[in-house]
Amino acid sequence: MSVSQKRKKIETKKASKIQIYAYKLLGQRCKFLYPKFNQLEKAIKESMMPIPYEVYISSMVFFTMLSTIMGAIIGIPVSLIVDFQPPTIEYIIPLGTALGFGAMTFGILFMVPSFRVKTRSSKLMEEIPHFIGYMSTLATSGLTLEGIFKAIAKEDSDEEMVKDARLIVRNLDIMGMDLITAINDLIQRTPTGPYSELLEGAINTAQAGGDLKEYFNATAKVQLEEKKQLMARSSDSLGAVAEIYTILLIVFPLLAVIMLSIMGIMSPSLGGFDLVTLINILTFAIIPLCGVMMLIMMDGMVPKR
Repeated sequence: MSVSQKRKKIETKKASKIQIYAYKLLGQRCKFLYPKFNQLEKAIKESMMPIPYEVYISSMVFFTMLSTIMGAIIGIPVSLIVDFQPPTIEYIIPLGTALGFGAMTFGILFMVPSFRVKTRSSKLMEEIPHFIGYMSTLATSGLTLEGIFKAIAKEDSDEEMVKDARLIVRNLDIMGMDLITAINDLIQRTPTGPYSELLEGAINTAQAGGDLKEYFNATAKVQLEEKKQLMARSSDSLGAVAEIYTILLIVFPLLAVIMLSIMGIMSPSLGGFDLVTLINILTFAIIPLCGVMMLIMMDGMVPKR
């Protein structure tokens, strides 16, 4: 993939047509909301969402209005079909479903940027130990800090640090920024943590005329040590998960089947359910569901690289 193709790929990531339509429709009417969600504006910037803050607020209001109307449409037939007592509840149901749908939509859209910030932060934490070694190698070969970011930007990868390097190159080549301003712009778009500290340290080292190779080597040692500690904690956690797996998916099903079989001698049903049906539910529903939950839990705990 050439540099021009990568730039084109970055430029295609922008607000959708419906979000732009929402801004055109509600942008002026939502001005009073813009100063009220400063944390949301920060989250949108740090998550690298390709949408301006004002457009996102307008789209939040637009989708909340749509979901409120949809909730009312769903609530009206429900109130007409179901016989609620007292009858006054029939008038409250459409209002409740409308407000419920609207509040749920607004809450989800409000939380999306924060969730994406956490996802981006975790990806950066995984990538830092690997890219610092690469940056140290490039510095050893004589490249300047600008050359290091340009070399990383040419990588055929969708990793976060590669995307950030492309942003810096875009700021340098297209926006006309100098290197320090371009990196500071990236720092403002980065969650607080080791990565932002790495960028700030690189700026300070470059400005002071220090040795970038030594800086990256020292930082790499720290990050690799933290990576080792993270791997050790992950191993301990996986050991605990293995114990839970043994209890939940091996011991519990055996005990449950034995108990239900013994109870079947005394009574053919339990709580209105046939014991054979309960065993089938345990075998074909509860155990597979617990297995899927354990797989999801382990997948979230294991580092991806």
